[in-house]
Amino acid sequence: MLRNISLATALFLGFSIQAQNHVDALRYSQESLWGSARYVAMGGAFGSLGANATSTSHNPAGIVTHTTNEFSGSLNFIDVENKSSYHSSDAFDKKSVLSIPNLNYINAIVFDPEQFSDWNRFNFGIGYNKLDDYNRNIYVSAEQNEHSFSDLMLNNAEGTTYDNLNIFSEQLAFNTYLIDTAGGVSNYYSPVNGLMDKKQAFSSQQSGSKNEFYISFGTAYQNKLFLGATIGFPSIAYKEVNTISESNFSGSSQDTISLKSFKYNTNLQVTGSGINLKLGLIYKLDDNTRYGFALHTPTYYELHEEYWASMSTDFIDETELINSESYLGIFDYELITPFKMINSLSFIINKRAIISVDHEYLDYSTANIISDFSDFSEANKDIKHYYASTSNIKLGGELRIHPQLSLRGGYAYYGSPFANDYNDASKEYLTMGMGLKVNQYFFDLTLVNSLSEEDLFIYDETPAATINTEKSQLLLSAGFKF
Repeated sequence: MLRNISLATALFLGFSIQAQNHVDALRYSQESLWGSARYVAMGGAFGSLGANATSTSHNPAGIVTHTTNEFSGSLNFIDVENKSSYHSSDAFDKKSVLSIPNLNYINAIVFDPEQFSDWNRFNFGIGYNKLDDYNRNIYVSAEQNEHSFSDLMLNNAEGTTYDNLNIFSEQLAFNTYLIDTAGGVSNYYSPVNGLMDKKQAFSSQQSGSKNEFYISFGTAYQNKLFLGATIGFPSIAYKEVNTISESNFSGSSQDTISLKSFKYNTNLQVTGSGINLKLGLIYKLDDNTRYGFALHTPTYYELHEEYWASMSTDFIDETELINSESYLGIFDYELITPFKMINSLSFIINKRAIISVDHEYLDYSTANIISDFSDFSEANKDIKHYYASTSNIKLGGELRIHPQLSLRGGYAYYGSPFANDYNDASKEYLTMGMGLKVNQYFFDLTLVNSLSEEDLFIYDETPAATINTEKSQLLLSAGFKF
């Protein structure tokens, strides 16, 4: 059971690309540490602080702590390195991406206390924030003689007539002679078997992100209680291209093998949009202590998938590659992600230093897939079985060493969403940064390092490939108050 869930949670592999499942629910439910440079530098622990445009996507009450209008934006450079270990062989791949993770406008309206008494402010904000990033490349390679992808195709095809094979997998293998009939229309053989010495490789190129366009507003009572709400319109763009290949066959029980190599490719593209509501408050317990609370409703997504697959084989006695490609599969469905609850506490020391902590709670087992065209009862059972509630912890600090210069640091731990130790998808972030204020202008710089480890199974019945991911980020933010 551990092997099967790890396969599914590691990657959305080609031979199941036409089946929406619990892997999709997890991918689009998760978020990571993104925001302005100041927000990220403090580990995202801004739930009780506010006065930062990124907080609108986390605790909307933060918008109310602004006393002036503000426009801000950020530029992010991220370098993602993946190291794999498979059959005692190591491989490496990396990807670098430049993006604009947020762009925000805040309008602060402060009322005359003689006219409006205790309710003295109404703030409004609009913009977008990145919530997660899907960019990474993975490469796995090894010389081995224990199993072959052709074995999976052969076993799945056995007992099924060739005109009823899965068009996205076994039908492609049949069309390219990786498998062929043996004495009947539903009995098959393959020129390759898992016991042959071979070079086996797997690569995955993933790209895209989850972003949120938002409208936020809030008010303050006696400059002590801050209430806010955000209507979020998240969008998803995801692309994944996977390739499994085998070559350099030897050690066959036969004298020769006619196949030089084969390659199986899968492609998945997903786009979608959703809507959610976030409610939050910040309360000043005293001049130096603040408490924050926020509740995020589940996000309702409408998702559109396009997927296709192809296979090619290279035989010794053929002058050209034999190719086969599936038709384009299209499917639309809905996804409801888990709700989130955030509790926050911060301390301001001598008006020069800040210490802040956030605790986020969410239950990934409550995600739900819906469609008017398919029954997702089994997928939703898998969601409840494989996933569980978890916590994200964020810690941050800031020290003003000069009226215009501040130093910052933070740590964030995102808990694993899996139940019963099926896998460990926890993430850790170490952050550090600095901020400079010049009159009404501000400039922030942050460095981020994050580490994670996961087991990846490139197809069923393979041993695990261990993937160690390290992300390094340089985040720059700038803005002005007016």
